[in-house]
Amino acid sequence: MFKNWLGRAWPGKRAAREQWDAGLAWFRLRYLTPDGPTRCIRLLSRPQACGRVALYFRPDEAVSALYLGVPETHVRLLQRMAADFNFSLKPKLPEVAAPAVGRLSAVSELPWERPFLAHIVNEYVFVSGSQGDVDRNRGHNRGQGRGRYLPQPSAKATKEKAGIWQLPSNPVPGLTAQPYWNGHQPPAHLAVTEPDPGRWLLGRSQSGTPLHVAGRVNIYGRQEAVADWLVHQVTQMVALDHANLMILDGAGDLVPRLKRKAAVTRLLGEQLAYVDMDGTSLANGFNPLAAVPGETEAALLQRWQRWFGGMNVHPQGVKLLDRAQADGVADIPSLRKWLKQVERQGQTAAVSSLGMALNRLTANRSLREWLEWPVNRFDILPDGALFFACKGTSWERQQLLRAALLAAMQLPAVRLIAHGLPGKVLPASLIGNLPRIVVSNGPLLPDAAIILTESHAQGLAALKKRFLADDFRLGENLELLRQGEGVVIVDGDPFFTTWNGRVESAKMTTFVAANDGL
Repeated sequence: MFKNWLGRAWPGKRAAREQWDAGLAWFRLRYLTPDGPTRCIRLLSRPQACGRVALYFRPDEAVSALYLGVPETHVRLLQRMAADFNFSLKPKLPEVAAPAVGRLSAVSELPWERPFLAHIVNEYVFVSGSQGDVDRNRGHNRGQGRGRYLPQPSAKATKEKAGIWQLPSNPVPGLTAQPYWNGHQPPAHLAVTEPDPGRWLLGRSQSGTPLHVAGRVNIYGRQEAVADWLVHQVTQMVALDHANLMILDGAGDLVPRLKRKAAVTRLLGEQLAYVDMDGTSLANGFNPLAAVPGETEAALLQRWQRWFGGMNVHPQGVKLLDRAQADGVADIPSLRKWLKQVERQGQTAAVSSLGMALNRLTANRSLREWLEWPVNRFDILPDGALFFACKGTSWERQQLLRAALLAAMQLPAVRLIAHGLPGKVLPASLIGNLPRIVVSNGPLLPDAAIILTESHAQGLAALKKRFLADDFRLGENLELLRQGEGVVIVDGDPFFTTWNGRVESAKMTTFVAANDGL
């Protein structure tokens, strides 16, 4: 049946080959030891599975690449087998051109010394050279002419010959799932032996030494990976010293995870204020107009004016806030009542603009319940910590995040982590001068340490170009990161760091799960 399927359904014609190629899903393959992936490819090539798989190899002095192609119908099977046989898969990048269609000839070993496209059919190998090889070697071209576009196992071939081929036992960079970090050790001044609450923890180096950095930090990567990194970082920071730590979570995937950590749970209440406007618990109030500890009335008024000015309130309406403060207004409900009194006095234009902003701010029922119960969440600072989560998916939510950010900026020694905030809420011009701040996937801050975490395929090229000078080896290491690991760049020097504890003296063994990036 297998011979009939290959011989009749797929005759040795170019059109049939092109049709088969069009139905392939390509994946970048990396591994630590060759036995698992070699066995997987052989099993997939049997008629009971795919019947035929493709390999595409591109050698390079810095980073080579090996791609595995299987029919779309067998992708899920391949993913399960990758997990079972301990190798990694990631989808082929769109910019990687598919190999050219050419004739294939039977061989017993794969030609790893050159680029090639190979078909594995019932464990037998058929290879085509690259078009460049064909142009440079007419003898090889004539040999290809005796091949077929969709070959079947030759009756003369033996299982012994078929069993010779295998993946390299010592995979080169690009084929191995183990990055190489020699020569990229962190600067000595980051390996601070004594914990310092004034510095940010960065995990551990290759040698297992805790690392710290002062000042500003930018984190970039896949949203889930960035959140995972921050969960580790914040948990360690809270265990060290929770005072004056404030988290603004505009994605809603960080603060709820932190609440489940024992180091955070034991502080809830008197030492840590927890605000999650998207949580399942009942609304417990928030006052964006409340004063932060040590804030003068003049500074508070300026913050109000800046907040409402950012909502496009008319200048006359913004100016009206001076009088509101003098009349004892201290929260959103009292501001609403005060505006009704002022409206009767004839200041229609100013009141209308300010009232429209308040109406839009409280249009959402769940958010309105929070604002109608005005509780000062900032008063726990600086002695305690404030965790504030509000998914910035709408205008009014973004304004509440912006109000919390403006309040945090009034605390001179605050340690601020801004995660998942929309760009409109977090411009560099607003936060660039904050001395101690961590920003995830936001504007690049001046003199900031850079952390690159696990990234989507489409983001890798941008990160490599912007922060790693398109270095192929460092880019490969970045692509091999898993959650809880990062490339840290301080003063232009990149090095490895991890929260996972899997470190070695010279190399870091990293395994990328089979389904990462899918």
